[in-house]
Formats: sequence, C-alpha cells, structure tokens
Amino acid sequence: MKKLIATAAALILALVLSCTAFAEGTTVHPLPVQTNVDELGGRYVTTDIEYKGNSIMELTLYEIERFDGAALKAVKPGDAIESEGETIAVESVEWDGPDLYFNRDTIHEMLFCSPDEEVTFERVIRDEDDRNTMVKIGTREQEVLPYMIMLDWVDAETGEPYEDMPALRSGDDLLKLLEKNDGPSFAVKNVKILYNSMNMPDLVWRYYSPAQ
Repeated sequence: MKKLIATAAALILALVLSCTAFAEGTTVHPLPVQTNVDELGGRYVTTDIEYKGNSIMELTLYEIERFDGAALKAVKPGDAIESEGETIAVESVEWDGPDLYFNRDTIHEMLFCSPDEEVTFERVIRDEDDRNTMVKIGTREQEVLPYMIMLDWVDAETGEPYEDMPALRSGDDLLKLLEKNDGPSFAVKNVKILYNSMNMPDLVWRYYSPAQ
C-alpha cells in the first residue's frame, strides 16, 4: 500500500511539474553582447552621457539588441521574449513578408526584422523614431577633450531639431553644455560617438529625439 501511495505521489508530482513547464513555456533571450568596449575603433556607438564634473563624462554604451533567428522562429503562443530587460508573454505569432510580429495590434506588440536572411533578428519599436531596442555593453569614463568635434542636430536653447544642417561645436562647447545641464538631454540614447583607432572618441553626434 505504501509503495502504491508513493508511486501515485510521484506520478502526480511529475504531472504538476510537466504542466508547470508547459504553462510557463520557453523564454527567448537576446544574444550575448558582441561589442568589446576596449575595441571600439572605427565604430559609431550609441551612448548616454552623464557629466561627473572636472571635465569627466561617464559614457554608457549600447549596441542593437539581437536575437537568434532559429530561436525566434520557434516561438509559439505561451512562450515569452525578453527584450530591454522586460519579459513579454507571447499571445500570437504572425509573419508579414520578411517581418515577424508577436502580439500584433496589441499594447504588447513586438516587431522583429532580419538584416541577414533570418540568421538574426532585431526588434523595432514603431514610434516617431522607429528605433531598435538596445542592450548595454558597458561604461567608460572619458575626459572631454578640446579636439573633439560635435555635430549637434538639436538647438541648444530651444531643444528643437535643426532642419537643414547640424551645428558644428568643439569639445569646449560640449563641455559648456554638459556643465550648464539645462538644455536638451544627453541621456536618452540620442547620442552616437565615433571612436578612432586609439579607442578614443573623435566625433560626438547628437540627434533629435522626441523622448528628450
């Protein structure tokens, strides 16, 4: 009798675990970070800038969040996708040409596009910018150097975008904007920095972002 009870309990436990695993489904995570912060030469890197004082800025660096194509194509309702640190449950899956939609036409809609014939996918947030989701690759502290060039597509006084061409600013101008800290933000992923072969920033490019 005891053996029968133990067997029944084991079967019930296995069934519960099986149902739990089925209910939870599979969660697809982004691919590991591919960019080395010590080898940025020749790259434009999306960046947040926080001014620390004494001519030092803290740079938080990001790359586009990428997903394995085979894993994403295997997603089904009941599974979940982790993106920008948020886990989103999948309720529906729909292909629209080469683009893959999850939860289409809902507040949890996710659109994925492939730049390389479905080897990997990148998520696109459909808003005023149609931006890619990003993943943090690291931080660096960097002195604001006079030789830096800044291409600024944002009017520093009004916060509105320039329509025709950016303002050309120096490293000294950038330092003044950071010290003043009362104009448009540098911390909404609306900055890209071009690094030279010495892993040093040459060009700071701030473009307009409605989020700022």
